[in-house]
Amino acid sequence: MASASLSAIAEYPPPINDEEREALTQAIKDWSLANGLAVRPPPAVLSPEADPAGITAINVPVTLFPSAFPEKCFLQAKSVQKTYNELYARLSLNVDFLAQVVKESVTKSPVTSQLVR
Repeated sequence: MASASLSAIAEYPPPINDEEREALTQAIKDWSLANGLAVRPPPAVLSPEADPAGITAINVPVTLFPSAFPEKCFLQAKSVQKTYNELYARLSLNVDFLAQVVKESVTKSPVTSQLVR
């Protein structure tokens, strides 16, 4: 698969018309919901009266066109990917370390506190 640099692209993001934008938006929303990129809407967005069973989900915010990313930074990240993956895998097996991190997070993060309950 050939890769294209941003310099090879005339305009970024590419110009699209309203019909293309709508089709792309719907495709991204469908993909997001089908792949678990969804959350329950907060009460400010959807009242409990409108969704008494609490079953409504909305996709998390996404972008139609990702921000440009310098190739040098991409290659740097790619060069440490294997090492990072090995570190991540080893940390995931360290139960004592994970328990300590979660314990500390619960006191500092309301989100983590709700997840651990």
